[in-house]
Amino acid sequence: MMQQPPRLRSLLLSSMLPRLVLLVAVLSIILFALSFHFIVKQTDQLQQQSVDGLEQDINYIVSDTTRQLADLAANDIIINSLVDFEQRDNYLPMFFRSLNLTQAKSVEFALFDFAGNRVIDKNWNAVIPESLSSAWRQQTLGSSNAYSSVSKYGVLISVPVLLRGVAEGALVMYVDSLQSLLAPYPRLTNQLVTDSSGRVLFSSEPSLIAPNSSFSDFDDSGYAIKKADWQNLTLYSVKPTITAYREAAWTGIVLLAMIVGFAFIILHMVSMTGTLAERTLSTLYNDIKNRLNSDDKTSLRLDSEVEAQELADIREAFDKLIWDLTEISLSNEQFSNVLESMGDMLVVVDQDKQILLSNKRFDDFCHDQYGEKNGILKFIMQKLAFSQSNELTHFSVSTGQERFVHWTKTSLADANGNIRGDIYVGSDETEQRSLESHVKVLTHAMDEATVSIIISDIKRVGQPIIYVNSAFEELTGYSREEIIGHNCRSMQGDETSKQTVDQIRKAIAVREPIETTLLNYKKDGSAFYNRLNLTPVKINGEVTHYIGFQQDVTKQRQTEQYLQDAREKAEESARLKSSFLASMSHEIRTPIHGISGVLQLMASSELTEEQKHYLSLAKFSIQGLLHIVNDILDFSKIEAGQLQIEENPFDILESLENLQNQYAIMCQEKGLALHFHFDLQGFHVVQGDDVRFRQILSNLLGNAVKFTDSGCIEVTISIQQNADNSLKLLCSVKDTGIGIAQDKQSTIFDVFTQEDLSTTRKFGGTGLGLSISKQLCELMGGDIKLESVKGHGSTFSFTIMLEQADEALLKPVHHSSGVKREKGKKRKVLIVEDNDINQVIVKQHLNNHTTLSAKSGLEALEALNKMKVTFDVVLMDCQMPEMDGFEATKRIRNGEAGERYLNVPIIALTANAMKGDKERCVNAGMDDYLSKPFDVIDLIDKVEYWASIERNSEESAAH
Repeated sequence: MMQQPPRLRSLLLSSMLPRLVLLVAVLSIILFALSFHFIVKQTDQLQQQSVDGLEQDINYIVSDTTRQLADLAANDIIINSLVDFEQRDNYLPMFFRSLNLTQAKSVEFALFDFAGNRVIDKNWNAVIPESLSSAWRQQTLGSSNAYSSVSKYGVLISVPVLLRGVAEGALVMYVDSLQSLLAPYPRLTNQLVTDSSGRVLFSSEPSLIAPNSSFSDFDDSGYAIKKADWQNLTLYSVKPTITAYREAAWTGIVLLAMIVGFAFIILHMVSMTGTLAERTLSTLYNDIKNRLNSDDKTSLRLDSEVEAQELADIREAFDKLIWDLTEISLSNEQFSNVLESMGDMLVVVDQDKQILLSNKRFDDFCHDQYGEKNGILKFIMQKLAFSQSNELTHFSVSTGQERFVHWTKTSLADANGNIRGDIYVGSDETEQRSLESHVKVLTHAMDEATVSIIISDIKRVGQPIIYVNSAFEELTGYSREEIIGHNCRSMQGDETSKQTVDQIRKAIAVREPIETTLLNYKKDGSAFYNRLNLTPVKINGEVTHYIGFQQDVTKQRQTEQYLQDAREKAEESARLKSSFLASMSHEIRTPIHGISGVLQLMASSELTEEQKHYLSLAKFSIQGLLHIVNDILDFSKIEAGQLQIEENPFDILESLENLQNQYAIMCQEKGLALHFHFDLQGFHVVQGDDVRFRQILSNLLGNAVKFTDSGCIEVTISIQQNADNSLKLLCSVKDTGIGIAQDKQSTIFDVFTQEDLSTTRKFGGTGLGLSISKQLCELMGGDIKLESVKGHGSTFSFTIMLEQADEALLKPVHHSSGVKREKGKKRKVLIVEDNDINQVIVKQHLNNHTTLSAKSGLEALEALNKMKVTFDVVLMDCQMPEMDGFEATKRIRNGEAGERYLNVPIIALTANAMKGDKERCVNAGMDDYLSKPFDVIDLIDKVEYWASIERNSEESAAH
């Protein structure tokens, strides 16, 4: 007896159940593993965050407390207490009792003088080891730097109380333990801080690990520990591992419940699907069986039951199949070979215009068209209703282009000659049409191209030309009939470069492309420069032709020559402009120097108060005139490209303090408050252009003072370090002055621009300062911007790029006070100056010394050779007739004035202010540089300094 096959539901369940169990097992393992890994990772990240947070807390407490102490140390009350001994007892104790810098309950403060003696304190009972006490005294009182220490002895922070940049005392804060400082802050985990010996300085959970105990005594089994080093301390995060396991267990229970529920749902769905499929297929089977075996073809299903759409579709298709098999007797085997072997499209329809069969090409064609197959066939049949063949145009969906198909209609007859339908055959002629059209387009494009095109056959003897376009005829004057069949040698002449022709022949010989320019001749004999591009054409992998593109570049050659001439003229113009600026600088500064010198001489004489007032007005006018001249020269140098940015190390803190001191006096005279805020991030020595930086800030400060009648001026300077270790300086100057209207702000940085004419009339100025400042910022890699409200002040912000520099690279500054001199010693000074007024001024300034003057370099050499007296210093003007100062200095250094003057100090007195002037002085052999107009103090200091240097060196040589 044959075994009955299993039911469909049983097969589905038996097939799905093992897979479902395996899926649940694998999914459970993966989810458990991922959950555990995630929890462990989260625990590790939490501990790392805890350690990082602890480090940030310590850093913040130390740095913030240091900053607050530094702010207190800069307070006038603290500073005055170190110099005003009589009054400090009145206000200092009350001030100290109000101090509260930290959240610690026990904080001790003390103010020490420069000798380390405690002046006043608050709760000061600290017993500090000698090593720690010496450390903060040496760092703060000795080096004028802030000092901080976190150790088993507690937390100690000291800052210097600076007076003129020198520590005159120190402000010290002491907390007996780190525990009291850190305890108020919330903690993610149990946190510890130990010193190098393992002693616990801080514990967030004293019940777990007590402060001042040894960490080595702590049993760390069952705990996860994360640590990090901070200075000389070690930071710990301690968390019980049972916490992570408990989280993993609860997560696993939840995941397991979800997976089991999901599995039961899937199992139920499989069972229901199997039952439904089993019932549906059984009903269909019984119905088909009944129709085949019964004469009345009635269905076995009950009328009350609703038949599924799928069963109705299958039953209808089955009925149609029986009908088609009965009505049609076509043999699939007869047509299969024909259909597959045809290169064209084929479709067969019956008399009802229904498709009997079609080959794959026709099916692919229908898929590439819009609409259904029956609709496409209907279109074809309509076009061929009254003809046997026709060429139709179709649109391709895939290519987006038209397809041209030639359709042919043939009647379909059976073996008895009865017409059963029609056969449609389509031949796709799109590619042929496209090729023909492409050839026509290329031919037309080549013929109508504006570039001359020629094609030569290099397989034939002589490599004759086989095609030229109309542009060739227009370019050369040769017609197609005259040039086709000949070689291009007819276009060459005596001036054609033989070397270029040889290069073309070699490239053709090796079948390589070439692009060159050569001189050719037209039919009428006129010459032109021909830009020739030859490209090989391959047929079946072999080069058979060359196509050449020709272009008349005669005008381009002429343009290149014109540009070359123009560039040379521009360079000459720039040279002349530079020379003119140098001459103007000299000619303008020389009379200004004369006026300034005379005013300085008058100032040293006895004057009435009214005369002194008039003299101060004249000096102020001279300074204003010199500022305008400097602005105009700077602007001219920028336009001429003569201004270069220096890259030298300088102390930016010193520069800022000098500017602050300079403008503090001006602000005090107008009743304005001036505040400077520094955040240099420790970069006191940087590399850049100190002069131009101070010029930018001086322009902004000068404007702020000029346009502010009341209120204050705030200057904020900060330095940021970039990823490439370069430095970005950010500076803002904020005032409470008249402000700038919104519609004027877009042009405020333009040349010769101020807000309006009333501003110029009231405050003066050329309108060049901000324009120069903007261009200087851009030359230094930065920018400048403005924020202002009319009547409420302005804020100018600018940035420049700097580099880090070593303090050891700073050039030493020569101060006259540091030179060994003899009081009242008269020096012998040779003044080489062609201007009589300047001679008189310099002699009067140096009336305490012996002076002799010369009007040119030749007179100076003659005086040095003939005079028996030996001059201590030579003051050398740079621009003089007959022989200038540069040439005279070179000759002195070469020994033409005698060996005794080979190393004589030579100080340049120049009215030039252009790029390279100072370098020219140094290169000529001059020792120092004094720009006109100069101050009498600068002149006397330089003479005294260099004369003393020379004398000291001579004395050392004698000993």
